[in-house]
Amino acid sequence: MMNLKDTYAGVDPILTTLAQGYMLPETNIANFIAPVVDTPTRAGRTLRFGKEAFAINDYRRAYGTNIPAVQSRFDSDPYALEQEVIAWELPEEVIENAGEGPAQVDLRAIETRNAMSRLMNAYEVTVADSIATTASYEPLDAALNQIALGQASWTAYEAQQGASAGPAKWSEATANPITDVLNWKRAVSNHIGVRPNSAVIGSAVFDRLLTTEAILDRIQFTTADSIDVDVIARYFGLERGIRVAEGRKLAEGSAHLEHVFPENAVLLFYSPLGASDSVMPAGGASAATPAFAYTYQLTGTPAVRPEYYIRERRVVRAEITVERSVNITGLGATGKYGSGFFIADVFA
Repeated sequence: MMNLKDTYAGVDPILTTLAQGYMLPETNIANFIAPVVDTPTRAGRTLRFGKEAFAINDYRRAYGTNIPAVQSRFDSDPYALEQEVIAWELPEEVIENAGEGPAQVDLRAIETRNAMSRLMNAYEVTVADSIATTASYEPLDAALNQIALGQASWTAYEAQQGASAGPAKWSEATANPITDVLNWKRAVSNHIGVRPNSAVIGSAVFDRLLTTEAILDRIQFTTADSIDVDVIARYFGLERGIRVAEGRKLAEGSAHLEHVFPENAVLLFYSPLGASDSVMPAGGASAATPAFAYTYQLTGTPAVRPEYYIRERRVVRAEITVERSVNITGLGATGKYGSGFFIADVFA
């Protein structure tokens, strides 16, 4: 009996290199939120670190007495990759026409890039959906005066602070976003011991920040630059940067485009890695490094199988496979998301 792996001839090296070299658009949020980490297995366990490193002990020692010892203690959580496959097809007549005349076109490269774009657009939705559920974040802890890290609206955020007239929502002229962001960063650091260094903001939030009076008054004395994403990131003290979520998806059952990430939302989170605009692993990425989220991706993917001819339909077909899953790894005191703060609507 033929071995299963003998029934197909591995991967197409040229198209696979093209797929793995696919560069994401500047508006990509999937790999910004969850940098890619290589994993050689489709399922396994990832380390979950505790807070024992913050415990204060007395390490002073009298001569001849026992030396205090430290042991790293951590748990592990399971993960399982999900397979995504897309195929492109080219009718033989189209291939023949593209190869004629002086304006020859490499249709295989074009279709590979197009398929990778479809795969990444779908993954953008997967990542956005995974972080947009407010109930998944660490809840209110009244005893410690700790706000919930997931907020559905500005009204809910105000109510948790116990004030009838709290800070102004960002649509108001008196809004002061820097004060709010500092409060949210501190709330996250109370769970993981480090402040967020990254943010994803909805397109409506970005448009509002460009005209927010408090920001304009502040930066006019510090920089001659026009206000943009980098200026706002420096203003908020987010060293890794800000991404504006401009991605769109086709709404089900209609011809309208809707936002992948809520246009009124803000996500603050911590990641130890620089931003990556590639589908391949980020430099220095490691599943053992605490962060808000990672994309665990099977080593060698995305991969393009060698193209083959379907005689009945007279088309050439090739398949692109990627196996990955998004995992929120930065957990708080109760095991829910602890290394990020999400508010779904800063205007309502």
